[in-house]
Amino acid sequence: MRGALVKIMSQPDTYLVKQTAMVNDALAARLPMPSGEGAQLQEAMRNAVLSGGKRLRPVFSLAIAELRNAPPSTVIDAACAVEMAHAASLILDDLPCMDNAELRRGQPCTHVRYGVATALLACVGLLSEAYRLVARNADARGGNRAGEAATALSEALGTSGLVMGQHLDLTLGDAAMACETVERVHHLKAGALFVLAARLPAILLDIPPVEQSALESFARSVGLAFQIGDDVIDARSEGEDAGRPNFADQAAHPAARQRLAALTREAEAALAPFGDQAQRLMELARYVGSRTR
Repeated sequence: MRGALVKIMSQPDTYLVKQTAMVNDALAARLPMPSGEGAQLQEAMRNAVLSGGKRLRPVFSLAIAELRNAPPSTVIDAACAVEMAHAASLILDDLPCMDNAELRRGQPCTHVRYGVATALLACVGLLSEAYRLVARNADARGGNRAGEAATALSEALGTSGLVMGQHLDLTLGDAAMACETVERVHHLKAGALFVLAARLPAILLDIPPVEQSALESFARSVGLAFQIGDDVIDARSEGEDAGRPNFADQAAHPAARQRLAALTREAEAALAPFGDQAQRLMELARYVGSRTR
């Protein structure tokens, strides 16, 4: 069994391409189509979500459904909600009052293309859609899941997650960005959405609390590894994030790579309760820890 699963994941890019295509189709179907007086706002929402992205967070949600032998349809609304929340956070991150970025994935940021006011409204619209999709997914699963799922989304976005992470990123200043501080910001920003991507399917699929905790620990390690990997990649490039304070600025690249390796081991250890069933998640974690782009 283990050998067969390893063979399946020997080409993680193949799996990611397939799952990313599924997520992209699902997002396109769920985002409002531009029409009438709201056309520009709806276009801004669609552009912010559909203009690119690795889709790793929703792919992790789908992989957790696979772990429980559940079809993607059981968690796809929640997976899309996580990605919409992620897109909303990027709109905010790029604003002139935040990072004052002009490009995102090589294209004009939402506020550059559509104006600051429309960008802010698109962000609110995407967050509203995220809550709607989480509630719809919970209702479709039956039982009393909607409240718990909405709470999970709120905690990931609020002062225990993204909002606090962005606040710290803005107020601590470059001089205060020691490795520990950078990691804390990463945990609150990137990490919060990875944990949400694990927590929502765990709620929807009635995964027992002990196993849910293991999945959240896994996602926390992977989320930090993903962001440190981005830092290392950005430190080598002249791209849109080059020059910003990050983990690679505070530690030599070999130290950052060592931290990535340690986080990958932590993620693998967290999956121990699932045995070979977690091989897909384990290979995705290794991909995150070793990626170069």
